[in-house]
Amino acid sequence: MSISSVRLHRLLLVASLLVPALVFVAAAAWNRLEVLRENDETITRTAAILHEHAHKVFDTVDLVIGRVEDRSQGMSWDEISAPETSAFLQRIKAPLEQVVSIWITDATGHVRAGSQPWDPAVTIDEREWFQAQRGQDVGTYISAPFQGKATRAASFAVSRRRSTQDGHFDGIIHVALSPEYFSRFFQEAVPPGPSAAALIREDGAILARAPTQVTYTRLGPDNILMRSIAAQPDGGVMVGVSSTDQRERYYAYRHVGAYPIYVAFGVDADVVLGRWYRNLQLYGAVALLSALTLLLVSWLALRRAKAEQEALTQLQYESEQRLAAEQRLLQAQKMESIGQLTGGIAHDFNNLLAVILGNLELLRKRVGDDERAKRLLEGAFQGAQRGAALTQRLLAFSRRQDLTPQAVDVPQLVSSMTDLLARALGPSIQIVTQFPADLPPVKVDPNQLEMALLNLAVNARDAMPISGTITISARTEEVASKNEHGLSLGSYVCVSVSDNGMGMDAATLARAIEPFFTTKGIGKGTGLGLSMIHGLAVQSGGTLTLKSEVGKGTTAEIWLPQSNVIAAAPAGDENARPEHRTCTVLLVEDDPLVMGGTAAMLEDLDHRVVQASSGEEALRILRENASIDLVVTDHAMPGMTGLELAERIRDEWPGMPMLLASGHAELPERAGLAVPRLTKPFRQDELASAIAALVTPACEPINVVPFRRS
Repeated sequence: MSISSVRLHRLLLVASLLVPALVFVAAAAWNRLEVLRENDETITRTAAILHEHAHKVFDTVDLVIGRVEDRSQGMSWDEISAPETSAFLQRIKAPLEQVVSIWITDATGHVRAGSQPWDPAVTIDEREWFQAQRGQDVGTYISAPFQGKATRAASFAVSRRRSTQDGHFDGIIHVALSPEYFSRFFQEAVPPGPSAAALIREDGAILARAPTQVTYTRLGPDNILMRSIAAQPDGGVMVGVSSTDQRERYYAYRHVGAYPIYVAFGVDADVVLGRWYRNLQLYGAVALLSALTLLLVSWLALRRAKAEQEALTQLQYESEQRLAAEQRLLQAQKMESIGQLTGGIAHDFNNLLAVILGNLELLRKRVGDDERAKRLLEGAFQGAQRGAALTQRLLAFSRRQDLTPQAVDVPQLVSSMTDLLARALGPSIQIVTQFPADLPPVKVDPNQLEMALLNLAVNARDAMPISGTITISARTEEVASKNEHGLSLGSYVCVSVSDNGMGMDAATLARAIEPFFTTKGIGKGTGLGLSMIHGLAVQSGGTLTLKSEVGKGTTAEIWLPQSNVIAAAPAGDENARPEHRTCTVLLVEDDPLVMGGTAAMLEDLDHRVVQASSGEEALRILRENASIDLVVTDHAMPGMTGLELAERIRDEWPGMPMLLASGHAELPERAGLAVPRLTKPFRQDELASAIAALVTPACEPINVVPFRRS
């Protein structure tokens, strides 16, 4: 071995020690910066989550106080003291977990209305927030924590002054919030590990904290967090020692909207630097092992083998997924075929039952006093009705619906929250609602749905920074097979909230429902809203879908299962025939038996009947006979279906009342036409009621709905 070779080996020996050492030092320095940077991102993101939650809570409380102000505006104290006002406050409080109580207090500090019982002799004139509001109108005032006199629960108050018309003090409205509610949310929202989160008033009073403490304290102006807030009032990141438990932490804090409130989150410095120390051990081991070339080569070989194994496993997984998808498709196609076959059989059977029930009903009127004949007819009638019930079950199977006794009227719910939406969205946003007249109810918690719609509306407003239009609409949908959204088979109502704002690109849309994903700036959103709405929809048996296009806007659709529970109609005489005059009815039916039975029922109702066996013949009769008052048509006819005929009639005679009689459980997408439907088989009184709902006693149209496609 030459001297140069010895020197080279010595250099390599030194290099084998020096290079890994230098790499280790550089990696350690870089990793420390990276750990601190990741920690800053974590605490900033967590503080943003706490800020978003607190902001929504206080916005909700602000809306609650606004609703109470609207309710009590112009009322005398005697009216406010009535039990109805306290009942109103109880209804507002019931769905709000964060609210302990709601109170209306007069100028002397006596409670006049509250969300729960109270001692009339007790006053609150010594409370901090009462004295602050009595001196002058300070707007929304948030108090320090206290123990409620009526609730005996730890609380802090959000209050607003009531004033007379001449501006004098006339009491307050205040909402008591639960610090425990915020503490529970903090414990659930923060990352695992030693940390602290707090809700702090701008003067340093601690309103809520996690982990909780026995007595609430106030941070002095010399506290490092308060000094940081004074220097950067909007928010920031800092490191310091907590004055409550003397632990050094990295902090991030945010100012909550326009409220005198801050949220702060801190992670123990030992935890943050502990990750770096653990990384140093790993880097030291890597640096030592890197000196062993053979082991390094083996590690690279193993890494390559693992990559090949992972690729093989992924290929096998994709093959299994494809096979499973093909099996699901075959099963879905089979079930769809069975459903269509069942629906077709039920439709044909409904036509037969329509003839049988119609003729039995007419014959029952003419049987006279023969009791034996009456019993025989009644038995036949009951048997036919059982057959009708059977067809309805067959039709339900063909739809594969899940029915529920709980119901929410979506149009009514949206109507009830119009004022709330207007206040939340502002005057620059126009709200448009579009609901079909026969929209079925849905199975969902109404309060949760209201909050979901409000959340979507606020998101839509944020997508339209200047002005715009938000459209809230609904349509019915049938899901008859497995689908990409994981919906169960059945009938759904799709409630949509659309805007004409900026929209989203494909990459953003694909991640929009992911938790914590947001396109809003720091402190303006956490990305939890859509994921929570998606969770509500899935828990209710539905799903949430999004459609968006850049520059054109976004549509969020909440799919919810329909409910078969509807409001009970007022009781009446089932045998009473609706008041009417003789109308000329064009009856369109391709089945002669059904035609004859239906025509006989119409004639027995004193109507004149003009018969047509096809859609083309019906159009010809309408063009030649101007005396037609009403069209009753079947749907399943050769050539032109009933819905196609209705479309032609609406084009040429927009004001013509129409009634669609069909035994089909499902109709094609043209079922969105605003044409009333009468399900076969039907009784004569049902036919009479359906006609009475379409025309006046003088055979004039009633509230004809303009034609449109859904």
